[in-house]
Amino acid sequence: MGQILLGLDIGTTSIKGVRLAKGFRGLRLLDSFEELVEHREGPSSETDTLSESQINALQALIAEEKIQSGDLIALSLPGDLLITRKITVPFADPKKLQQIVPYEIERELPFDLEAVTVDYMTLQKGIPDSPASQKTELLVSAAPNETLNNYLDSLRPIGIDPAWIGSSELTLYTFAKYFLGVQAARRLDEDQTDLLVIDVGAARTVLCSIQDGTLAWARTIPIGGNDFTAALKSEFDLTWEEAEAWKLAIDTGASGEPAYEEKGPKILEAGIERLVTEIDKTLRTYQPRNHQAASGAEEENKRRIFHLCGGGASLTRLQYLLSNALEMEAVTIDLGPQSPAAAVDGMDAVQNKFVSHVYAQALGLALQESAGPPMNFRQGAFVFGKESIERRHLLISIALAALLVLALMGGDLALHYQKKEGRYQALKAQLRSAYVQTFPKTRNVVNEVEQTRAAITELNQTGKFLRFGETSPLVVLTAISQAIPEKVKIDVFDIVIDGSKVRIQAQTHSFELVDQIRGGLLKVPQFTEVEVSDAKVMADQSRVRFRIKMTVVDRRRRGKNGLS
Repeated sequence: MGQILLGLDIGTTSIKGVRLAKGFRGLRLLDSFEELVEHREGPSSETDTLSESQINALQALIAEEKIQSGDLIALSLPGDLLITRKITVPFADPKKLQQIVPYEIERELPFDLEAVTVDYMTLQKGIPDSPASQKTELLVSAAPNETLNNYLDSLRPIGIDPAWIGSSELTLYTFAKYFLGVQAARRLDEDQTDLLVIDVGAARTVLCSIQDGTLAWARTIPIGGNDFTAALKSEFDLTWEEAEAWKLAIDTGASGEPAYEEKGPKILEAGIERLVTEIDKTLRTYQPRNHQAASGAEEENKRRIFHLCGGGASLTRLQYLLSNALEMEAVTIDLGPQSPAAAVDGMDAVQNKFVSHVYAQALGLALQESAGPPMNFRQGAFVFGKESIERRHLLISIALAALLVLALMGGDLALHYQKKEGRYQALKAQLRSAYVQTFPKTRNVVNEVEQTRAAITELNQTGKFLRFGETSPLVVLTAISQAIPEKVKIDVFDIVIDGSKVRIQAQTHSFELVDQIRGGLLKVPQFTEVEVSDAKVMADQSRVRFRIKMTVVDRRRRGKNGLS
């Protein structure tokens, strides 16, 4: 099946999850789920990133096997828990960026650099209006280590160890790339497009601006659906559940309560107005990516659209109010065969509205590994698999201790070795002295034992060749030389002595001399069966080439037979 990627959107009112399989054929949707989180009123600690209700909901998902061991889990931290800044640096080399970026943002931090974990993503390389084309624009985020510690400490007891911890703002950007396209309005043939993705959650609203296909800026506003519910609850003295139900009934107009019908929509619109005001302020604050002044005609032709997602997107009135207040057109997700979402197999079976409203963050998280996670705070002291690394370090420490013990044992052995080595060198000196006395002609003594063996072997081979104690080749050659008449000139080309057999190939001046040579050999009692063969005149008519074969009789055998 390949890798299983699980995106977990841990929200205030529910936990959403999407499981994708990543294989050779691409991405395939396996499962999507949602678990409600019990609402509990009252303030929470600023450092508690996960509440008891959220932990209970996660445990329920584990019990239902919606969260399985072996899944590569991706989570995100809310943007308001992070410090995010845009910076520009005068180079683009990745190694330099990794070294310099933390120090570039240090002046913006209310903490020491050692108290935060920093990561970044590249927004733009080679800024057009910059005289140096190597300038790089970055989005840098710093997560307090205390927040990361609390987050991981609350997950560890229930068996969740996320491989990625990113930013909810950038998770929304990943979702937009896959499901809205980096240029969502090109189907309308506009040349320029500004897309604003608005994720209205229960506790906060995440904004992600994509201008001309790339991320321009992102922001988290601490206003969400719970603020609308709280306004209704306070005004009409309702329980939380009743206020939630009334909030959703605004779209249908079927509350059945006269007081609600009179004041409810106005109270909700007043709450929404706060959110709209903050969004409008943000849009006015951030400058467009292109710092060059745009003409009035270009501004007029530029298409500005937004996509609403998150739990607040279930309020159709909210989308209508945002569209009017921001003067932007709302767009929905296209799951057709030509859409970016077609890259995920099985998404065409999911309704657009269902994907958009519920699973925007979860889908963005699950797709981060495939798109290349823009940021991941699981690094340094929080690196994924830290426990395994610590176990490996423990094993290394044990191994080092074992090596130390072995080193001590080796030192003790070395002392014994030095004593034995001294004794060995003394014996070796005696051996060399004896070798030099035995073989005084040897100039280079390297290995006395091996050289002695080689010398003995050589002497044995020499004695065998010369046949000490029997008729040796030297004796045979001497007898042949003496048997040939002195006046006969003979040129010998080859002579072979093989045991008792002798073969000679030679040449002389005439056939008569050949006969004299044979006669001389026959006079030697030691030679028998002397035969001449292949006698022939050479081409120049001045030489006769011939072969002689004969048998050598051993002296001891000749003595036994009565020969002298």
